[in-house]
Amino acid sequence: GNVQHLLNHNSNMTLSTSNMTLNSSFQSNNSFHSIGSVSSMSFSTPARDGDSNYHFTASPKIRKRVSDLNNLSEYLQEYEEKEKWLSRGSSDRSLAGGWAPRPTETLPPRPYFLATQNQIVSVSGDTSYYNQQAADALLERLGISSHSLDIWTENIRKWISQTIFQHIHSEIKTINKTLDQVGSSECKIGSVSTAVLSKVSTTKHEHIANIALLLPYLEVSVNQEYLVNRIGELASGSCLGSFRWESGGKYKNSQWNKELPTDSQIVMHCIATYLDSHLPRNPMYPEGRTFTTQYFVQTPSKADTKKKEYALFSSSIHPPHYKLLVGEEVWEVSKGRNNLFHTLILLMYYLREEQHGML
Repeated sequence: GNVQHLLNHNSNMTLSTSNMTLNSSFQSNNSFHSIGSVSSMSFSTPARDGDSNYHFTASPKIRKRVSDLNNLSEYLQEYEEKEKWLSRGSSDRSLAGGWAPRPTETLPPRPYFLATQNQIVSVSGDTSYYNQQAADALLERLGISSHSLDIWTENIRKWISQTIFQHIHSEIKTINKTLDQVGSSECKIGSVSTAVLSKVSTTKHEHIANIALLLPYLEVSVNQEYLVNRIGELASGSCLGSFRWESGGKYKNSQWNKELPTDSQIVMHCIATYLDSHLPRNPMYPEGRTFTTQYFVQTPSKADTKKKEYALFSSSIHPPHYKLLVGEEVWEVSKGRNNLFHTLILLMYYLREEQHGML
């Protein structure tokens, strides 16, 4: 997928892909299928602290405002070249079923920009070790202020809530209503296992075709009753207001316990599944988990930085903690309630800066 215009001059951090597109206005959509049919994902941010003339623009190479005709000409030429490059191999940018995988596309080769030696923050050692000093140094090196990070965090929470969780919750209700109508109320989502739902999707396909697209989102926990209820709670409001990063919600009037998934696990799984469904299918991963298999490493697996060009790394489950693997670096991220969101933001930042916006 092509991630373009990650951060631009009018205070937006935008993610859009040639294989998936995310909404910049955070407007919810009533169609489960159309979740990938809008144009971009945008995170508002001010100019860099202390420099009113500095801002991120649509092109990562341009760092100053257009102040004269020469600058304007250079900008337009570069923008036109970039648009031509991005349009190659992207004739099928729309998807009738937004959650269904796209056919494989042939993408043009892209260069990779290596970090200089003095940019290395953390290279080797135990990646489960948390280092706040390294996390702070990373943000300073990237030029990301705490104020900008706070704004991006708020907006990515809005996007996750309104683009993913509200659609999942809506589709669960729709399918369960249909199951009632066709006389299969005993097989409702949340009351049976995903294995049973898979069989139901075959026998009742003409009535509930979307259930096959929904099932991967439900595989994060065997406790389907809790999971479906928690998805509904996370979908309420517009900003994941009930999110509890190291725990979750109540279950049968009892407090959350470690036998249940944390909210961080649920959110990360749903985001990875969303990306799985929008990236081209890869014959090496016939199960359809293209993003998860290539770009997500989860403990107890070890983070092999020599084999991953970049990847999300879940270094701890209790409490949840995520980091970003970039080449031979381990990008440390501040721990706590925003760790997951900050890691995702850093991934998109890296893709924009070093991968020509390509995932």
